[in-house]
Amino acid sequence: MFRNYLKVAVRNFLRRPGFSLINVLGLAVGVACCLLILLFVRDETSFDRHNERLDRIYRGGLSAFVNNNALEAVYTPSPMAQSLVEEIPEVETASRVRRFGFPVFRYGEKVFSEERVYWVDNAFFDIFTVPFVAGDPRTALKDPLTIVLTRSMARKYFGDESALGRVLNADGSRDYIVTGVVETPPRNSHFHYDFLASVETYPDSRSPVWINNSYLTYFLLREGAAAGAVQGKLAGLVRKHVGPQVQAATGITLDKFLAAGGRYAYFIQPVKDIHLRSQYDGELEPNSDIAYVYIFSIVALGILAVAVVNFINLATARSARRAREVGIRKTLGSHRGRLVRQFLVESVLTAFLAVILALLLVQVLLPAFNRITGKALAMPYAESPFALPGLLGLVLVVGILAGIYPAFFMASFQPAAVLKTETAGRSRQSRLRNVLVVFQFAVSVVLIIGTFVVRGQMNYVRTRNLGFNKDQIVVVEKVDDIGSRIRAFKQALLANPQILSASNTGDLIGDDFDGSVFKLAGAA
Repeated sequence: MFRNYLKVAVRNFLRRPGFSLINVLGLAVGVACCLLILLFVRDETSFDRHNERLDRIYRGGLSAFVNNNALEAVYTPSPMAQSLVEEIPEVETASRVRRFGFPVFRYGEKVFSEERVYWVDNAFFDIFTVPFVAGDPRTALKDPLTIVLTRSMARKYFGDESALGRVLNADGSRDYIVTGVVETPPRNSHFHYDFLASVETYPDSRSPVWINNSYLTYFLLREGAAAGAVQGKLAGLVRKHVGPQVQAATGITLDKFLAAGGRYAYFIQPVKDIHLRSQYDGELEPNSDIAYVYIFSIVALGILAVAVVNFINLATARSARRAREVGIRKTLGSHRGRLVRQFLVESVLTAFLAVILALLLVQVLLPAFNRITGKALAMPYAESPFALPGLLGLVLVVGILAGIYPAFFMASFQPAAVLKTETAGRSRQSRLRNVLVVFQFAVSVVLIIGTFVVRGQMNYVRTRNLGFNKDQIVVVEKVDDIGSRIRAFKQALLANPQILSASNTGDLIGDDFDGSVFKLAGAA
């Protein structure tokens, strides 16, 4: 029976090729747009999933209000990591992460200024999934002046030689021994590194000061431990460690500070939520926003709905042409169920052809889409076991959704009525098409208005007055190697008659300079 349905469906396709092509193209464009957006959404929701213990990995942060200055940041004090492990039983291990600038590394004649360099505790490898190519993750960064680099960096500096035991000089002042080579972190990670050095290299890592917040603290919960229990105990750390130091520095007790409207509290957040739900000061890299995922998901469904509605409109518009066919089939003994199945097969076949064409469109459009989004998206045919079943499911869902109403509508024609006149069902058809056209128009208007709003926002960002003439300002970055010679460097710049003025800062204009909550009252 199915073979007969398929044969009739193909015959109807070939009998009216223009109509069939319009149907397939309409669905294909909608499905292609939907797939592109869903690829983007899939990528956004996949961040940090490579970590085997992801559900147990958390990051600390600071929420404070001191001297009329508010701070919501991921900065934490150096001793916090050790105290979490020693004083909160739910915490299995913890690691600090910090940047100490952008060092210039030297090995022989090779000299490179690097940006993705972080100093961490050895426990970093117990928390995050970091595949080692060479070296022992248990001891790689236990000692000061040790460093682990990615496979690509090992090849960059040492070629085909073994990197273990080699010495990298940093800024002409420190020699780091290479103790490990690891795989490059995945693209969908909330921060990326080329080098991981031992934080024990710097004496500041052993500071007992709790009111100096300059480290990021990641920690791993024990199996079965509740994150809420850890959050509830953080207030005890503030009272035990921060309170006495605040009182020693200001003469004010923690209770008086809190009673006066001040706030000083630590919070924790799951690492799996960082990319989409974290916009705090001090983020290692810019994050996205869960709102974008919701918006783009709604847009994808809206585009697919418009394509499906367009298919229904075309099918119901064509129903008058097929009314006699339905009447003759019913006269010859075909019952309603078989007719419904016949029309659904035609609809699913149209959806199948549309999805195949949509996949071709996606492959053609992906390079341009990746340039727009700044991603490296690809259809996961091989990497995901759900890709092909998902596409098959899409064919069935789209085919059934698009064909269910036309199928029942046309199968309901009465033989006597349709064989006498071709106007059977036309009033119901007209009412439905009016509703569907209004729906299509409404969704299209919303999408067009949204496009203009986004365009206006982008124009505002590009043309906003920054308070200075950026066209006449040149920034020289990564000058860590200059060190104490910065004054001489500035004088050499000023000797050039085309340079009017020169200055140096710790960060670019507009960046948060230190994230400190301890500022002059009213200071921005």
